[in-house]
Amino acid sequence: MKKISLIILIACISITFLLNVAMPEFAGKMKHNISSMNILYSYSVTKTFSEQTHDTIEMASVPSGKTVTRDAGFRSDVKLEGTPLNIKSVVKEHLNKPQAYKTKEKLTGPEKGFSNRTYYVTKNYDKGRYTVIRTNKITGKEKVYAGTYYEPSMQDPIVKWSRDEK
Repeated sequence: MKKISLIILIACISITFLLNVAMPEFAGKMKHNISSMNILYSYSVTKTFSEQTHDTIEMASVPSGKTVTRDAGFRSDVKLEGTPLNIKSVVKEHLNKPQAYKTKEKLTGPEKGFSNRTYYVTKNYDKGRYTVIRTNKITGKEKVYAGTYYEPSMQDPIVKWSRDEK
């Protein structure tokens, strides 16, 4: 059985090489399937939520009586910890998509009695553990991977807020 598996693996690598040389446009379409080894493996992914975390970014601090125009663009992406390169794309397929935030607006200073108004953007993430079970389609052998994920929260992924300071 090991000899057959080795022959199939060599054949897959040979086909990949030939596609890259002979038909690069077709190889580009097949690259995702070959690189994630969906030909040889099947994957089962489970997630376990543990907490919500966040990153806060200061956009601007505007003094009393002033107005400032700001262009801002932020993106909250998936973050993975303890993830081998060969399963990163598999895990990312099962997480929330990145969230983008773009704005161009006038930001005003606070009312009398306060010196500054500071504007913030908070990117909220759901944090948890994932488990991936990779099964070899030929031999049936399983390998388990585990790690930590941070994905953009489905509830208020990006929140804009401000605080007045005396």
